[in-house]
Amino acid sequence: MSTLAYYFSGLLSGISITSFFMGKEMYKMYVKNKIQNKQLKRMGDLKKEIEESVETDNL
Repeated sequence: MSTLAYYFSGLLSGISITSFFMGKEMYKMYVKNKIQNKQLKRMGDLKKEIEESVETDNL
C-alpha cells in the first residue's frame, strides 16, 4: 500500500472517531435541554395553579 492510502485511511478513521465523540456530547446536551424544558414547563404549570387558587380564594 502506498503512503497516500495510509493517509486516507487514517484520515477517515480520525474523522469517524471525532464525529462519534461529538455526537455523544451533542446527545448529552440534548438530554439536558429536554429535562430542563420539562422542569420549566412543570414550574410554569404549578405557578398557574397557584395563581388560580389564590384568585379563587380571594373571591
